[in-house]
Amino acid sequence: MSSFVIGVDIGGTNIRVGLVNENLELIRKEQVLTGSFQHAEEIFAAIRAMIEKVDHDRKASKIGMVLPVPWNGRTEVIVDATNIPCLENVPIGMIQSFFPEYELYFENDVNAITLLESDHGAAKAYDQPIYITVSSGIGSGIIMNKQLVHGSHGYAGEIGSMIVSDSGKNHSTLYDGTLESLCSGIALEEESKLLYGSHATASLLFEQYHKQDEQAIEVIELWIKHFSNAIVSLMQTLDPDIFVVGGAVIHHNQWLIDRVTASARKKVLPHLSGHIQITVSHFGPDAGIIGAGYNVYNKAKGE
Repeated sequence: MSSFVIGVDIGGTNIRVGLVNENLELIRKEQVLTGSFQHAEEIFAAIRAMIEKVDHDRKASKIGMVLPVPWNGRTEVIVDATNIPCLENVPIGMIQSFFPEYELYFENDVNAITLLESDHGAAKAYDQPIYITVSSGIGSGIIMNKQLVHGSHGYAGEIGSMIVSDSGKNHSTLYDGTLESLCSGIALEEESKLLYGSHATASLLFEQYHKQDEQAIEVIELWIKHFSNAIVSLMQTLDPDIFVVGGAVIHHNQWLIDRVTASARKKVLPHLSGHIQITVSHFGPDAGIIGAGYNVYNKAKGE
């Protein structure tokens, strides 16, 4: 097997493509906004162009591609692509047609990062970690006894749809009160716009929080409450060793981890309180690309 692979991370905000070596080092990468495209064909044509830039001398023959959709080994058509609607009902065969000279390895984006963090990152010392990403959307990957859990239909870890509040607020295509509708990057951006105008961002909301703006404080305190509700539910349902959290919202606001941990410990069953561990992702913002590449190395070993 070549010592280089292509990692493709298709996210709700960005599409990232990189050349990854066998030491899980990112050699070169390209990035483009997902919102630049209206059709699936445009996305995969752009990915092919980015691959040609990061691997202009064709060192790689395999592509690892991760997407924010339910996935298992039997998936033939993309469904429930809530954050990238133009991918809905796209056949996997159509994607493969854009890369005929490569072997493609697919996986859910968060599951790929979960395996990466479990085998080589922040959860390496544990048998039963849960990885959670908080970015445009929210998802998780679950490891039980060192094995990734996909579920019967590929939906294991889709915690964005977990109900964490009876709030009427909804900033996603999911139902009211879900973790994603209340705690995702999109949700925070929408709250910021309501407070500070149409050009406001989630980053501005956090800036205002640190300036002691009362409205921003109220929003972030609610975020901590709702996110810790999810941690408590997962802790009492799956009893993981550790939670590893990543994604843009956490990467830029790592102080949230201590606040969520403290909040969760007050609500969980008493004898579990001391067992809640939450830590930040080891691989950071490039975890999706590297995880996509690692998925190739991992699966190719079993072939």
